[in-house]
Amino acid sequence: MQLRWLLLSVGVLVWAQQDPQFTQYMYNRFGLNPAAAGYAGAWQFVGLTRLQWVGIDGHPTTFVVNAHTPVTFLRGGVGLSVVGDQIGPFRTTDVKAAYAFRLPIGSSGSALQIGVTGGIISKSLDGASLKPEQIPDPTLFNRAASMVLPDVGAGLYFTLPEDKFYVGFSALHLTEPALKDFTSTGRSRVPRHFYATAGYTARLSETVELVPSLFFKLAQSQYMAEANLALRVQPVVIGASYRLGDAVCALLGLQATEGLFVGYSYDYTLSRLGAVTTGSHELVVVYTLAPAFRLIPPDFGVRDRKDFR
Repeated sequence: MQLRWLLLSVGVLVWAQQDPQFTQYMYNRFGLNPAAAGYAGAWQFVGLTRLQWVGIDGHPTTFVVNAHTPVTFLRGGVGLSVVGDQIGPFRTTDVKAAYAFRLPIGSSGSALQIGVTGGIISKSLDGASLKPEQIPDPTLFNRAASMVLPDVGAGLYFTLPEDKFYVGFSALHLTEPALKDFTSTGRSRVPRHFYATAGYTARLSETVELVPSLFFKLAQSQYMAEANLALRVQPVVIGASYRLGDAVCALLGLQATEGLFVGYSYDYTLSRLGAVTTGSHELVVVYTLAPAFRLIPPDFGVRDRKDFR
């Protein structure tokens, strides 16, 4: 397939300004919300790679690497995230550090985390590789351009004990970094992204759990809504998702060890791109260490502190 399919179908300039889409968002909570830093109660490492719209030349390819942990003396969690994404001639690298303050709610172990993140976002365009008939925006320079800009975000994350229920809200790219070198008008920007995620674990037996989850993303007038239902029969996880107007997805996961989880997902495209792509593939690896740090809640006069992971 030629790159023009991608350009004509979605407009590569518009798509390149948006954050990547993830099917296995439930395993990448910190990557989408800085307030989730340390939520697992121990060091957690996530690696994710995604090949989207395979079969189309210049299709999006994405990788994610992040790590986060609770830290006792900071009364919350910290983390570091690196995201790399390429679509056609556009390349994005996003590097951020995050801190989340954890506020216990009641004595059961419920908590609200308030997070902030900051770092840099790098955008580059190999405009020279575009042919005139391929350019979706006639103001694109027919040359290479690269920018490195500051980037900030914030979020909220609420969880019940043992991760039985969680809900999170986040806003990224709050300053809307300007990509003035990408167009002659200088009006191109990375738009603010708003995310909402939620999940619930219903234990059916000692080894069987039903886990529904929801995901929503909004960037300017573009939005994405997705619902997932997963069945955990230890150590296997099977699930299915529907992304509104875009795809149906199948998920398969394996809890290989107590700390290691490996998941794979396949997206079958429902949009008009389905005529020119064989779908999308995603692989995630999550490794969680045994708890080594204990979070200490703010001292409000209660001296009997408990582990409230």
